[in-house]
Amino acid sequence: MLAQGIRVLRSLISSETPPNKVMETRLDLYTTREIHSDEDGLVLYLPTPVTQKTKGNPNYEIVLKKSVAPNLQPCFSLFRSQDAEESEQKFSIYKGKISPFVEAAKEMLNVQGVQKLCDALSEHPNWTLAHLAAHFATHDLLSDQKHQHLLNLTDADTGMSPLQVAVTTLNAKTVEVLVSENCPLHHLDHHGNSAFHYAANTTKTIVEALGEAPRELVNGRNRTGCTPLHLACLADKLDCVRALLLAGADVDAAAARSRHLDRPDTVCDYLREDHKEFYADDAKTGGAPLHWANSKGVIEALVEAECDVNAVNFERKTAMHVMIESDRMECLFTLLIHDANGNLGDKDGNRPIHLAVINDNPPALQALIAFGVDLDAPNDYGETPRHLITPAHDPKLLHYLAAVGAKRCSRKTEKCTEGCSPNGTNDGKANAKRATTTTDQDIINSMLYETTKRAIKLTRKTKTGGRLLCLDGGGIRGLVHIQTLIELEKVIGKPIQDSFDWMAGTSTGGVLALAIATGKTLKECLCLYFRLKDKAFVGTRPYSSKNLEDILKGIFGTDTHMADIKKPRIMITGALADRKPIQLQLFRTYESAIDILRDSTDELTRRSDEQIVWKVSRATGAAPTYFRAFGRYLDGGLIANNPTLDALTEIQEHTAALKSKGRKKEARPVTVVVSLGTGLVRVANVKVVDVVRPASIWDGVKLVSGISFLGTILLDQATTSEGRHIDRARAWCAAIQVPYFRFSPEMSEEVVMDEKSNEKLCKMLWETKVYMHEQLDVMKELAGLINKG
Repeated sequence: MLAQGIRVLRSLISSETPPNKVMETRLDLYTTREIHSDEDGLVLYLPTPVTQKTKGNPNYEIVLKKSVAPNLQPCFSLFRSQDAEESEQKFSIYKGKISPFVEAAKEMLNVQGVQKLCDALSEHPNWTLAHLAAHFATHDLLSDQKHQHLLNLTDADTGMSPLQVAVTTLNAKTVEVLVSENCPLHHLDHHGNSAFHYAANTTKTIVEALGEAPRELVNGRNRTGCTPLHLACLADKLDCVRALLLAGADVDAAAARSRHLDRPDTVCDYLREDHKEFYADDAKTGGAPLHWANSKGVIEALVEAECDVNAVNFERKTAMHVMIESDRMECLFTLLIHDANGNLGDKDGNRPIHLAVINDNPPALQALIAFGVDLDAPNDYGETPRHLITPAHDPKLLHYLAAVGAKRCSRKTEKCTEGCSPNGTNDGKANAKRATTTTDQDIINSMLYETTKRAIKLTRKTKTGGRLLCLDGGGIRGLVHIQTLIELEKVIGKPIQDSFDWMAGTSTGGVLALAIATGKTLKECLCLYFRLKDKAFVGTRPYSSKNLEDILKGIFGTDTHMADIKKPRIMITGALADRKPIQLQLFRTYESAIDILRDSTDELTRRSDEQIVWKVSRATGAAPTYFRAFGRYLDGGLIANNPTLDALTEIQEHTAALKSKGRKKEARPVTVVVSLGTGLVRVANVKVVDVVRPASIWDGVKLVSGISFLGTILLDQATTSEGRHIDRARAWCAAIQVPYFRFSPEMSEEVVMDEKSNEKLCKMLWETKVYMHEQLDVMKELAGLINKG
């Protein structure tokens, strides 16, 4: 090939006609030339000596004669050279291929067509007529019975079959023709690749065109130990991944090192042959297809096919290890969201968190911390993630670990630094510090807390039951609720579902309360929320209600009723928007006070045995501008984004109704209140809004701007869950001597309700974890009350 390129280059420089250029000529010009070889219209002419009458011709020349097509007047000069051996070799390559090909495909019988044929044979001199037909999609030739024997022949250089050539052309029709003509699917080229290996890097249509095949063939490994599914994942061909899965690909098949593999008989026969090439070094690390995935879509397709997300490669590394090492953050997030185990060690005992430190990857470390991996796990050399951080690393790594309580080394070693030494003082560098200024309201809250302490002592001695959990609205910031509850659950020592007697939720808080009450673990809820935002927040606002509803049906089922939830007692807020003013609607899993006193006749307030859980969750989450209204309902956050006061009122009414009916033993008056927010945003200064009649054009501009901003203020105020809402709840609880706990972390930046960035959300979760670590003493005090029952 190199020599051929040099000759072509020389001919271009010398302005001579390239020897491989196909040119139209006339047969009468060759009547005096002697023939060296003649086969089926393809002629190799000898050079012509110089005489007194003729200049002569020093070249051997290959000509395609018109006898191939009787109606064709011109002929074609295919090759010219003074080298006899080279000319004979080229003639040997062309004969038996070009003439029968153009006879079957007359549309190729022109300078351009013949040139393509010659170029293809120059690049692949060992191709058969069937290979050419496959390459140029000449279906009639492939179906011709006299050429059927060629379908089983292979390229001596590469081992490729005509079917494999057809696959590379991306022509599904050609593939279908060859399959129908029984071109062998089980054939392997010199690298052990089947037609499915070639198809893995093409399209879904090509994979499907190969038709049904034995599972062992679809899952066969090539010389590097890769199955077709591995290659499709590596090439990030999502459609091919899905097509291969439908064809029977094994999602957990590991890439293998060994030459001695379980393969179909045809593959074993191939391995017994003495090929001129030896096995390559194989895949360096092997692994299941998941290790080779390059995108979120491929991973999701494999997970849907129930692959093992914790499968390991030759180095005992999971896909999570590999994604961190290769900095494939989108893939790492996707694995975490699908509950991959982040606490598995590789052959050296290094867990993903160790690799995040070693590879100096702060976003990966923050994500792993957010998803609750073990912060202090040692590798096989006794090194914790914190110990592995050196002064050369990004200082954020140490801060991310220290701020959430990662322990220092128990004893100092030679490799210890100030960041991990038992007596060290370095805890890394924080991006920003939270404000510590004490406000007037803080002083009042402190005073009320002292009053609450006395209530705590009284509660510990006398009161049981009535533990209330309230969850604010906030869209995807409901992840803050989940992280807060995960940390709280660790301290309490039992599931949140068993730790409270009442749960009240608005919007995202309502969805979470129902998920917990129907048996979902908090880790499941964490993963569900990430998947929910990926599927629900698609396109532009307002988002498709159908996507959201399908997700909710998948979480809760289509026939689960509110009355099916026995414990804890759940109240979910909604807004009845078909009346003025709009009214608060509470969806309950228990009898309402009015149901206890008398049967309700209002069709709009159906009893819990008639309310379907997924519909309730859809009603409370019908946030205006984000999703369409759900029938008569809008998001409960429009009335009670912080449901604490409404929950206290509801419980008081419920208790009074039970007592009035002589059912006091069923009452669960409030004994402790735990209120969770979705994060505090720092107060920002804005210009005073002044909406007045404009006196000038400039005043008119300010009026429009002012009205727009006023609308924002009104919406913020209507949906606020902080400020005076908390002050009133705390004051109420202090008045009735009920302990009140509020957890709502301050965020370094605003996170919108439909935030899609995984990195930003993981940062929010990490900040929540930091906040809860700082609240450890408060959580322990609360745990004592919760566990009292």
